[in-house]
Amino acid sequence: MSSIGHLLGSFLGLDRVNTNFTYTLVYRGCSKVIPHQEFRLYLLIPAAISTILLAFSTRRTKQKLHLLNGRPGLVFPMDVMKRSHRFSYAAAFGTLAQLCATIVFDAKHAFNYDGPAYLKVFIALVSMLIYGMGYFPLFAGISVGSPMGYLVATLFSWVFTAEFFANSFCTQEMVISYLILIIGVLPEMLCYLYLTFSLPVRFVLSIAKPVKKTKLAVDFESSEDLYESIRKSYQGIHVTKLFKRPPPPPSPPDGAKEKLIFLLKSLPGKVFYNNTKGFRYSARLVSVMTVGFILLYEFTFLLFIVFYQLFDIAEQGLIANLDVVRRETVTGEDPSTTILRDTLNISYYLVIAFRGCFLTSLMVALAINVVFLLHYMASYKYNLLLLYKGNNEHLTPRALKSNASLIVGSMRYAGYQVGYIGWGFFIQFLLLLVISIAIATIVTLWDVIKDLILQQFMIIWPVLITSLVLNILQLVLSKFLFLQENGDILAMDNRRLFFIFTYFMFFYNIFIGIFSCLMRIIKAIILGALFLPRLDHSTLPKKFQRMDPGFDAYCGFMHVESTHTNPVAMVFISILQAESLTALKRKEKKILNIVLRDEYQEMLAKKRRKARWKWLLAYTLVNNPEISLQRRLVLAKERNENIKEIFFSRSSSFTVKSTKLDLEDVIIQSERL
Repeated sequence: MSSIGHLLGSFLGLDRVNTNFTYTLVYRGCSKVIPHQEFRLYLLIPAAISTILLAFSTRRTKQKLHLLNGRPGLVFPMDVMKRSHRFSYAAAFGTLAQLCATIVFDAKHAFNYDGPAYLKVFIALVSMLIYGMGYFPLFAGISVGSPMGYLVATLFSWVFTAEFFANSFCTQEMVISYLILIIGVLPEMLCYLYLTFSLPVRFVLSIAKPVKKTKLAVDFESSEDLYESIRKSYQGIHVTKLFKRPPPPPSPPDGAKEKLIFLLKSLPGKVFYNNTKGFRYSARLVSVMTVGFILLYEFTFLLFIVFYQLFDIAEQGLIANLDVVRRETVTGEDPSTTILRDTLNISYYLVIAFRGCFLTSLMVALAINVVFLLHYMASYKYNLLLLYKGNNEHLTPRALKSNASLIVGSMRYAGYQVGYIGWGFFIQFLLLLVISIAIATIVTLWDVIKDLILQQFMIIWPVLITSLVLNILQLVLSKFLFLQENGDILAMDNRRLFFIFTYFMFFYNIFIGIFSCLMRIIKAIILGALFLPRLDHSTLPKKFQRMDPGFDAYCGFMHVESTHTNPVAMVFISILQAESLTALKRKEKKILNIVLRDEYQEMLAKKRRKARWKWLLAYTLVNNPEISLQRRLVLAKERNENIKEIFFSRSSSFTVKSTKLDLEDVIIQSERL
């Protein structure tokens, strides 16, 4: 039997379905219809050609724009700052889940290597480059969004789908229902099917209804009116909500039943994912959560199927041995036979108990991580909205980190998050398995170890009861005896009695501190394992959070997201872009129609525009006192600098007689400025 890592890497590779709709599973890897290494290497040729075609279908934005009409341009796989094509990106990354598991657990490279061991890390880097290049046209085609891009993405999605289904069936030896096979690869299969059908539809729509792209900072909603597009975008909806008065908070419920109902209704919105108008989740976040969920699902399914049947084989073997030995004691039998029967009986019950512990721990670990994924999305939205408001108390402040470190953290985030999800699931599963096995062992062997456990309990229970009573006593005395007004204010009362009580409690708290230290260690282990997959919670104290690489990457990711996706900034920039594009269109229309306006009309138009901008400025300053104060400070600083410049420029020609006149000129010039 191969190692568990090999089983996790194989991902139920199946090859051919039998006529009775069953397939068999072996512990060695199955022979692939399309070999892994040959497929990845041969895929480089069409991938390189497709990437070059996509590059020539786009234009450069800065360098050598006159050369070849600005072609070829630089294509990228995904705009991590945009929210468009989120589900297409998530499905594309979902198809990479099996490849990620193969790389991590099977250590499978793009080509064979039998050289020195110290060079394997470079072989792994080259393999990552080959894997990334093979999938690059799929992501680049989605990001380009043109008919050529959708055509390339469609072709590559069909190739990957064919490879997935071809390598998902093989002849094996353990008969299982065909339905279980479908369930095992269902999430990844849905990702392939989504790309297979959605990308051709987008390709046809891009030809039938071509959309003219406008380079606005907001997500363009394909409207002829630029300002209407800004209002319809999710950033525009968010800014519109900011100008509206928020609804008053609901009145708190009165009765206990109403409070419970209110708590149950508000709990899903706080703990799990919920849709909020004017907010969109990042495409990168949705993709990471998709990959994490697929990995968790397929790991759990594979471990469940494999170990369930292993326990079943062990159970059948023990039953067969018990039938040989006989289940009941026979008079005059050999004592060794009796010992063997007792051992087989205990082993039988332990196998049954361990199977229940294993499967229960596996399901509980999966449930915990799925809930954490849903809560992670709610936490992301909450933290990002706070960053939009300038509140970064929940993260490492930007002042303590350089901009380069923030960018590095943003680049690391996606890979770190997937890795932490996998390791967190594995550690949580092991911790739950150890606890459940310990409980199952105690229950199974209760008749054997009952006296020992009761003896230890009789020694420990007085300490536990005494500690509980004294802790409650300290709390009650502090509230009603040592504080004024029953603890409503932090003002001491009965000081002498407090000093006496503190003195005697010092000696007892030494012994309680030993037990408390053990509880602290246990809590740290449990909470550390529980929140290991969550990068938004550091497992280190606040002063040492910068030493947590996962939390540091999350902080960089969130700060970069907040800076480059702030809806207020995006809407403001889009309005300026729309003004520029509208003015350019007006100018072109004016030249085309040869519309001549006289000087008087032009002067009136300029005055109207000036009056309009002054009114908007006054309205903004009145409603934003902080901006008004900052503007006054800036204007005063500029006025002082201009006065100094004018004064010192004329200082060389100053005379005693002309000093008064020149100073008056300086004052007049400053007032004009």
